[in-house]
Amino acid sequence: MASTTETNEYVKLKLLVNEESNKVVFAEAGKEFVDILCSFLTMPLGTVARLMQKDSSMGPVSVGCLNSLYQTVKDLNKECLWKDSDKEMLLQPKNSSEDYCSTLKFNIDDSQPTKYFIRCLNSYCDYSSTLYLSTSMDDERCKCRSAKRSVVLKHFHEGFVNSDASFVITDDLKIMPNTMVYTSFSLLKNSGIVTSSTKEMTVIVTKEKVLDLLKCALVSKSPLTDMFLGNKPSIERSSFFSCEVENDLNADIQITVELVIRKSDGKILFAHGEQDFTDLLLSFLTFPLGGVVCKLGGCSSIGSIDGLYKSIVELDENQCLKSKEAKNRLVDPHLAKEYISSKQILPINQSRVNYYCYYQGQDSKQSIVDCKFFITNEYRRDEGKYVEMHLVKDNENTRNEDDLKKKVVTIGMKECLGILKAALTSTSALTNGLSHLLTEDMEEN
Repeated sequence: MASTTETNEYVKLKLLVNEESNKVVFAEAGKEFVDILCSFLTMPLGTVARLMQKDSSMGPVSVGCLNSLYQTVKDLNKECLWKDSDKEMLLQPKNSSEDYCSTLKFNIDDSQPTKYFIRCLNSYCDYSSTLYLSTSMDDERCKCRSAKRSVVLKHFHEGFVNSDASFVITDDLKIMPNTMVYTSFSLLKNSGIVTSSTKEMTVIVTKEKVLDLLKCALVSKSPLTDMFLGNKPSIERSSFFSCEVENDLNADIQITVELVIRKSDGKILFAHGEQDFTDLLLSFLTFPLGGVVCKLGGCSSIGSIDGLYKSIVELDENQCLKSKEAKNRLVDPHLAKEYISSKQILPINQSRVNYYCYYQGQDSKQSIVDCKFFITNEYRRDEGKYVEMHLVKDNENTRNEDDLKKKVVTIGMKECLGILKAALTSTSALTNGLSHLLTEDMEEN
């Protein structure tokens, strides 16, 4: 979804600043800036990891084990992969809300736009009355032997929020409607700010600053102050809190893993797992950020992301947002169709998108056609396989074999969510994510 925006373009943002503490009280913004903030939630974790390492004023940023997981895939040899396309799918994961993000003022997602192909354009075809859309030029021709043809999608979505809406954004990225109630009373009173200690200022937001803002949002509780008042980013390392799951919806899908534990402190050093376990960990890179926060009950403990997410949940979809669907794309975004697996434990569902395309008809005029999405064999993930690997390391190591013990555990949805949350908030994802399975071992020691 690489942006074509010119480098001299910008968005203006009005800030209310507390001069005594040199902190942003809140910002006033319109559609362009708020759509950009909303788009953060649609980005797959693999995209987030890649953007965290891009050059910018803030420099590279690490988020838990996410950067390490991304680098692991980047360093994989081709012999480890089931298909050559798998590595690209994990390193450049598709955004299932690409259609909503295509009109952003600044789109910092540097992924290339998805290419689409029509399976059959033969108007006299006796085999199919529906145009099938796919992302592969190879195989799966129509039975009439008509060759596939590249088409250009026409997106009818223009961002997430209404064009005439105005918003107030707090320092920790909570978005609220811009009303006198919020601006004059709620925010100033709750912040303990008197009007005499505040001043207004207008700042310029460029594409580079949007990238830095995303980085700040992932590690800081005050990203607006960090970005626009010249303060050194107040990076906060999130503490890991256990992940509670009330209903194990996918209890039938479980994975057996052998853990290698250091007895002296209960740290997991290694995990020996079958194919499914490694695929599970690598699939984290394909999950949209908003979908992760949703499945963690709005408590991901990632910088200011939870506040951003919860504030969008509370926005009136009729007054502030384009539609209920636009809101769902943010608060419960689904996986892109290419990444659905029949053995998927985590309940992040497949996206349901209505596609339309432009193509040249027989009368040489552009026609608009409703298309159904067809997943070709190249991208279908019925077996959920990415790589042939069976060993996963935590960030600890040891040379004392007498201090080691093994334990076989069963991984279900609760454990998956625990590992996922720990991977985003700590550098010991296995130990922290599976801590509830190690309680008995610590008591024995």
